[in-house]
Order: sequence, then C-alpha cells, then structure tokens
Amino acid sequence: MLRHAATKSRRTTAVLDFLAPAVFGYRLGSSKVQSQPTGTKSSTRRDAQKLAEFPVSVRTQSPAILCQNIKQRISLLSQPSVAAVSDPDINFFGEKVVELRLALKAGDVARVGELWSQLEDRKLLRLLGRELRGLAERAAHLCPTDNTEPWDPNERRVIEGMAIAAAYVGAANALTACMIKHIKRGDSQAALDLYRRFLVHSSNQTASEPLPSTLGEDVEDANGLALNILGDQLSYQPNFSLVLAAIAAHALKDSFEGALTIILENPVRINQSAQKEFLSSFNDILYREKVLSYVRRLDIARLVSRHHSLGIHITNLADNQDLPQIEKLYRDILNGLHGPEPYLAAHDSQKSSQRPVVVQEINWAAFLTGFLQCHRRDLAENLWNDMLKCGIQPGVITWTALLDGFDSMGEADAASVSWNNMISQGIQPGILTYRAVISTLFNARRPDDAIEKFAKFKQELVKGSLPNSEDALPVYNTVLHGLLTNGRPGDADALLENLRQDDPKPDVVSYNIFLRHHGRRGEFRAVSVLLERLREDGLTGDAFTFSSVLSALLKVGRTDATDLILSLMKKQNVEPNVAFFSAIIDHQLREHTEEGLRAAMELLQKMETNPNAQPNDVTYTGILASLHRNGTSNPTE
Repeated sequence: MLRHAATKSRRTTAVLDFLAPAVFGYRLGSSKVQSQPTGTKSSTRRDAQKLAEFPVSVRTQSPAILCQNIKQRISLLSQPSVAAVSDPDINFFGEKVVELRLALKAGDVARVGELWSQLEDRKLLRLLGRELRGLAERAAHLCPTDNTEPWDPNERRVIEGMAIAAAYVGAANALTACMIKHIKRGDSQAALDLYRRFLVHSSNQTASEPLPSTLGEDVEDANGLALNILGDQLSYQPNFSLVLAAIAAHALKDSFEGALTIILENPVRINQSAQKEFLSSFNDILYREKVLSYVRRLDIARLVSRHHSLGIHITNLADNQDLPQIEKLYRDILNGLHGPEPYLAAHDSQKSSQRPVVVQEINWAAFLTGFLQCHRRDLAENLWNDMLKCGIQPGVITWTALLDGFDSMGEADAASVSWNNMISQGIQPGILTYRAVISTLFNARRPDDAIEKFAKFKQELVKGSLPNSEDALPVYNTVLHGLLTNGRPGDADALLENLRQDDPKPDVVSYNIFLRHHGRRGEFRAVSVLLERLREDGLTGDAFTFSSVLSALLKVGRTDATDLILSLMKKQNVEPNVAFFSAIIDHQLREHTEEGLRAAMELLQKMETNPNAQPNDVTYTGILASLHRNGTSNPTE
C-alpha cells in the first residue's frame, strides 16, 4: 500500500524573447535565482581591472587553457584591497617580524610574547595575513613534548593566543595542535576551554569590527617580507578540525551528550581524510576507534537535524542508484533510535539532552522516496512498518510522498487505490497531495480523471478546507502542464486566462510551461503573445528564462546572442547580480554544447568587467566542476 518516490523534476522554461523567434528546446524548469541590484564597491572596480589582465579566451577549444583561466581568477579572489599603512608602521612591522621569527627559531617563548604584544598594541597583526599561519604553527611546536611535564602558564598563554588569532583568520592547524596537546595530557577540559575561548573571541570581534578574510593581497616591504592586508569577509564558524578536536575531548571524558551539543551548534561535515589525519596524532587504538564511533553517530544526528540536507543527500544517492548507502544510512538512524545508546528521538515526548534530535515525518518520507526510486518496494514496506512500530502514524506528508512515488513509476491505478485508503483513514489531503495525484493521472494519459480530481480540489479550496490555500498555484501549474502534454491546449489557454482574471495569479513558471510548449513547436506567434501577457502581468523572467533565450538564440546561429541577452535584461529592467549570472552560466554548461561553453565564457568575461556583478569563488568553482563533469577538461592538465 505504501508507495513514495521522488517526482521527476518537471521544470518549465520561460522563453522571454522579444528580440527574435528561435528554437526553444530546454529542460522544464524555472530558476529560483532572482536578479537583485548590488551596490558598487571600490574593491569591485579594482577586481575588474585585475581580471581584465587575464582575459578569458572565449574562442579557445583548449581545456587546459580554459581551466588555467578559471584558476587564475580563483587566485585573484584572494586579493582584497590594500589598506593604508604608514611607512613607520611598515618599518616597525618588518623589524619585529624578523625578530619574531628568530625568537621562534630559538624557542624563546617569552620573547615571542613580547614581540606579539608590541604588534598587537600597534594593531599591526592584521599585516601578517598568510604569514600568521606559519608563525602560529611554529609556536605550537614549542608546546611541551613530555605530556607529564608541567606547562609554564605564561608560555601557554602566548602560544594559545597566537593559535586563536590564526584560527580566527582560518588557519586552524595551530589551535588544533594545542587542543590535541591538552587531550594527550589527559586534560580534556583545557581543550574544551580553548575551543570556547576561540568562539568567544570570534563572536566579540564580529560585534566590534569587520571580520578579516583568510586571504589577502601580498605587498613586499623593504625587508622582503610579505605583508598581507586583510579584507573584511569571513564567517567565524569553527573549522571542522576544531570541531573534531572538541568532539575528541568529549570522547576522552565519555560525554557523547557534550559532543552532540558541539556538532549541533556547529553542524559541519567532517570528511574521512580529515578524520584520518587528526587521529594519526594518537597512538591509542581504542581511543581512535572511540572517536570514530562518536563522529559516525554525530554525523547521523547532524543530518537528521537538517531535514533539507538529508533529503538532498538521499536524493543524490537514489539518483545514482546507490542503494547500499541509503540502506546503511537508514540502519544507522534506526540504531540511533533503538540501539544500546539511543541519541535520536521518534517523538517530541522522547526529546532530551541525551536525545536532542527528533526524526521527523519528512525524514521518513525522504527514505521512502529513495527506496522507491531504487525500485525496492520491500524496503518501503519495511519503512512503513518501522514507522508504526515507533508509534508514528503516517500523515499527509508520507501519503503525499507515496503518491509522488506512484507518479514516478507511472502507476496511476495504485495511486488511486492509495488515495482512497488515505481518505478512509481520515487523512485530509493537502495541496501538494492533490498535486501529486493529479500529476500521476495526467502522466498516465488519464486527463479526464485528472480533471475530475482537479475539480474536487477547487471545491475544497473554495470551502476553505485546505490548509495553506495561498500555496495553491503549484496545482494549477501542474494542470496547465498536464493539459498541454495531453493535447488539450485550448483548455490550458482557458485556464491561464481564468488565472489572470482571478486568484491565484499565474507566476513565471505558469508562463514558462506555455512558452516551452509553443517554442518547441516553432509557434512563434503564440510565444510573442505569451511574452506580452507576461509583461502585462508585471512578471519578469528569471535566470532559467534568460538562459533559455540564450540557448534559443545560439541554436539559430546568432553570434551576438550574449549581447542580445544583456539588452533584453536591460529592457526588462533586470539588474543581474552574481548569482543570476552564475546560474545562467551553469545552465549553459549543462547544455553540453560547444556553443553553450562559448556563451558561458563570454558571459563570464562580461561579469568580470561589471563592477556590480563580479564573479565569486562559487562562480569559478562551479565552472571548473562543470568542465570536469562534462569531460571538457582533464584534471591532470
């Protein structure tokens, strides 16, 4: 009876093209990226000048050159503006850093402390930049090597102070080393106190002044020292190595509850390579295994506490048909609920400091999706029974997931039976439940049954018996799509006109459905009419819309396609920001065509000369990922 699988994405394309008719062929969908004007900063003008020194080769077909272009740009992101520093301060800084290096080399911690204080008093520590990492790590090497040897409190204060300062700008190795030293000495509380000091320091700095960046611009002074003028952007969320060290400290004192608090406060994912490197510092095999056990369970708690992340993770596994990983993850969650040391709760009533994370219905539904996407109804059956054993009665979320599953498998009859069973059990269908069953019927080429269910939906909507009635538009959009795919364009046109006159008003997705339908058929007169209506309704295309137009122009051989797109954006009063441009570039790269690649590079070049839409690391790393994913580049090149 239980069925749920993720619905296949039915994304709709808005072809916002007032410029020229074209061939419109793209995935259904609508980007969620909105265009927003961004303020112009002096640094963006500087960055535009620097980026112009490395022009993108938009015509090159060499993967190596393309990747090198992008990597140069990622490097340039690490060079913020140079703050004004007086010559006397630079000279003083250079002299003291030389002395600081010598003191560290000599192991003179007291002298290191004096020099550090002098730089701090004149507010010159910010000039250390990348140099701070190495200095702090050298200081950490001066910790006592004998774990039974007392640690001089003054020396400890100096070394830990440098380590905290380095961790604050993203160089966490020294602070991690200090925490490891405390753990090896059996003083877990000292390690945890150091971790909390870092959090307090970071929080206080954030409240009083801009956060410095981990990356900056190197300037050579007269002594040949690399000065690093720090920027003003960095989150103070702890590095995962610090979180791991705090977890290890709690493991030393047998406090899984304390470790749970750490990971839920800072839900970072600790990858296996980081775990291996960290644990190599400890010789005690049993202790290493204990820490690994903590980390595995904590990662489950982290995932379950972040419903959206868990859902995405399961969807990705299911898309790759990685059933073993889905099963393992599910078993781990069951162990967290029913194992010898439970740390997850099935109900709010079970929630406590020992079991702070509740497995919500949406978590169960995500697994139901994954199992059915992998065509394992037996596992879906087991999950349904597990819910009942936990005292969880499947609600509308689970039933909706079940209907979505039938939709993805094309089982309209089973969906109808499940709908009736749901109603008989007193479950009131929600808006998304109606959307799921209507979509299933349309996709099974049963438009009459779908329209009948839609009529029932509208009756319930008028009566006010559906919660969140303001979210009804997705159902109407599903019906619009279903009518068009089932050869009823006249009915679809009539429904769209009704929406324009009444509520809910159509959105860009509504128009995208029609634009894609008519564009793929070359019905350009209909496209023009729809675009005019889109404008009349006060709607503006999104990133997916403009990318669709760009693809269409490329397909008809327009070599000036990117310029036309920018003109169209201007005509529509769209001020594209970085995210908007990045989304269009991503869409073009997903086309897997030479034209799409060239257009993406042209857009990137235009971004780099636009002070209001300077590309960021997300833009560049996304391009690199696409190039590698599409086989356009060789990672070894």
